[in-house]
Amino acid sequence: MTRVLFAGDIHGNITHAEWLFDYATLNEVDTIIACGDFGYWPHYPWGRTYLNRVSELAEQNNITFYFVDGNHENHDLLDELAKTHGTSQPIPVTENGFLLWIPRGCVFTLDGYKIMGYGGAYSVDWEERQLGRTWWKQELINDYAVMELPEQEVDILVTHEAPYGKRISYKDELPVSVNQRILVSEIQNKVRPQFHVCGHHHVRETWIDEITDTEIHVLGRDEMEAESVLLLDLAPFEVEIELEDVAS
Repeated sequence: MTRVLFAGDIHGNITHAEWLFDYATLNEVDTIIACGDFGYWPHYPWGRTYLNRVSELAEQNNITFYFVDGNHENHDLLDELAKTHGTSQPIPVTENGFLLWIPRGCVFTLDGYKIMGYGGAYSVDWEERQLGRTWWKQELINDYAVMELPEQEVDILVTHEAPYGKRISYKDELPVSVNQRILVSEIQNKVRPQFHVCGHHHVRETWIDEITDTEIHVLGRDEMEAESVLLLDLAPFEVEIELEDVAS
């Protein structure tokens, strides 16, 4: 049995990342998957320090760490990684191979279970940010890319933005943000996962989608501790997935 810990927005917060690994080891976690706004900003010295620390903790604890991109990542550098390595598999972003980015639309297998990652979302404060330094136009989920996404069944969908269907934060008052949520719903409808885990809204919410019968979990942000994580046990393949209560 593989135990996965899903994490909400970390925002490059080393203190919270260290808390995550403490929580993961306490709960005998094998894999961590971060739901965007992980903090991939290696163009800053503090960003490199953060990435190296997460990578070091992952190796020390023998925990593979994956992340999808949020709106607050260096998308120029992620695009370069995608051009070099392709997007069909998660891409290591540090030398030890324990820290990997899941490109948009990438499907990979974990103990026989199909997991799809699809990052991206709208920055409500983009006008206050600097293009190419703290904000990137590629942050948005692209309508045409979603249209071209093939229909396929996956077990778990990991996104940054949440699907449409329930009001969860002030961002639902913004048309661009709502459109991003609608696109995520279209992705969910195409892949019909059993579980859909996401972040971005800095709240903890759960509901069942009436169309796909998907169990949706929106995770909180850094410093929200137990409200920012979800534990999931992947039982041996072809055995039902069991959802764990989050330990306090």
